[in-house]
Amino acid sequence: MRILCVSAPLPGHLDWGGYLSTAVELQRRGHELCWASGSAVESQIQRAGIAFQKLTESGWRWPPPPPLVASQAESPEAWQQLRVQRALDQWLDEERVGAAIIELQHIAESWQPDLVISEMFIAAAGIVAEMAQRPLVIAGWPAQLIEPSRPDPAIALARQRLDRLLARHAVNGHNWSKVGAPALLSPLLHLSYWSQSWFDGQKLLEQTRHVGGIAPSHQPPDPTLPNHEDRPWVLITLGTSFGNDPNFFVAASHAAQRLGCLPILALGNQITGEALAALQSKLPTTAIVRNYVNFQSVLPYCATAIHHGGAGTTHALVTSGVPQIVVPHAADQQRQAQGVMRSNVGLAFAPKDVTIDLLEDGLAAILPDRSDWRIAAHHLSEELAALGGVARAADYVCELV
Repeated sequence: MRILCVSAPLPGHLDWGGYLSTAVELQRRGHELCWASGSAVESQIQRAGIAFQKLTESGWRWPPPPPLVASQAESPEAWQQLRVQRALDQWLDEERVGAAIIELQHIAESWQPDLVISEMFIAAAGIVAEMAQRPLVIAGWPAQLIEPSRPDPAIALARQRLDRLLARHAVNGHNWSKVGAPALLSPLLHLSYWSQSWFDGQKLLEQTRHVGGIAPSHQPPDPTLPNHEDRPWVLITLGTSFGNDPNFFVAASHAAQRLGCLPILALGNQITGEALAALQSKLPTTAIVRNYVNFQSVLPYCATAIHHGGAGTTHALVTSGVPQIVVPHAADQQRQAQGVMRSNVGLAFAPKDVTIDLLEDGLAAILPDRSDWRIAAHHLSEELAALGGVARAADYVCELV
């Protein structure tokens, strides 16, 4: 089977809890894979051993559109409209998506895939799958319809843009939700790298398959770090895309320090030069500052983590059984924060509310060995592991063709 995988050119969009790992597993089973995305993730895909097709345009705008200023709007209604347009411009800009469709169509025509797999936000992938009449799989998000209680200007504007794109390319839109925001909606298969309890109370469609996840084999603790048995490790990170928030790192580090823990900061190479020097001057002297850490030699030994709620980071902590505090900054991070709260594996705070005292109180509640959050995190990790992880995800994909 020939499989075309598509993603935005951001490391986090390769993951979602297991997307790239599922592709690697499918290739290990003898299927032929090709991954289409921007050059920013080319080396990462090639290191995974998967053939890469470079897109000059994926449809995903990065960096995001510039921040809005309230003075740009003449009324509250105009301000809301600007906010809606800015959000949609990141992933549903008609010109960008239209250009991505042309590139992906050329790849599909020359490569002739039997099946297309995409992450949620690449609109062009759903349209090209329909044009090529190939099955579409969504990796990382459940199939979910959102029915707003009242007219939603964001949904209306998104629907207008999508309808114009579908009409331009003469497709009927089967791979799109008919209610709620016009996100990609495979009628066949959505792979969720979580579990039913993670989505407790949410209305999911029957094509959703929960495959959970299994933590990688543990490596010995990072020898460059102080002994985790002397001072409990607290991982502090904002990932690799929205990490330029020095105040977050300062507050989280001092909260951990106050409770006798070791703050381990992973900056994702987003604070450098003079800004990094200024940050370090405000941190506890015991804080460890790195750009990246090896999850396999750090997470198994962490007492907890304070982070942004990126899908990959959240999933890695859940599968490792580590309770967590989420401070969502942007994009889908609020969804992960909600999952953490629903499943009781941690706490979530808005960035505007974060103080040293607030985080200290949160850590004090989570840290005890028999805290409710630690017990729930252990149980959820077992639940996800029992679902089979990427091997089960690959099974579901293979059953389609």
